[in-house]
Amino acid sequence: MESQTASYAPKPAPRLYVTQKFGLVMKVPPGLSFCPLPRGWSGDEEGTVLFLEPPSACIAPGESSAVRPIDGFVRSIGLRYHINRSRDDAFDGNIPAPRTSEEFAHQFCPGAFASPDLKLFERPAFICRSEMAGNKVRIVMMAVYDSARNHLILTLLTTPDRLADDTRLLATVGSSITACRSSSGKEKREEAACPKGNWW
Repeated sequence: MESQTASYAPKPAPRLYVTQKFGLVMKVPPGLSFCPLPRGWSGDEEGTVLFLEPPSACIAPGESSAVRPIDGFVRSIGLRYHINRSRDDAFDGNIPAPRTSEEFAHQFCPGAFASPDLKLFERPAFICRSEMAGNKVRIVMMAVYDSARNHLILTLLTTPDRLADDTRLLATVGSSITACRSSSGKEKREEAACPKGNWW
């Protein structure tokens, strides 16, 4: 019996990404692609993936909107956000919710450092860089926002020959991300109201 997983074509990424639920806005540079969520998809809203060149085919995602499977490897920038809460670790037991971006970054990457060149929420982002199998490089930017109610991870996957250009693009995307106040939010907050737009 053939697999039920059908592939489909990527689309040009919209210029604005807005999540009212998590109070976040991202301006998307032109020329990027994404794999749309299939009609009837019923997973968890946790982010998206921007492809720096169109993948040959998209594959239907699983439970998380932040994972967009494709055929092969394409350089990408992944956006993932979540409620900031404590978690249970098999080795360390209960780990409390981080109160600062630095604390959040060090929970996942002991060597994380504040970058003078990459910013999230108008502050130097805490980043972690790692070499990966297959001659690939991963740069992860991490921050807590909205008074540490939520956290955000922005991940660049690239190759060494494209690292400089793609890091500049990562900086552009990271600096475009702002917190916003959901229209349903009752409490007074300093952020501007979220603009009209969707998460995709």
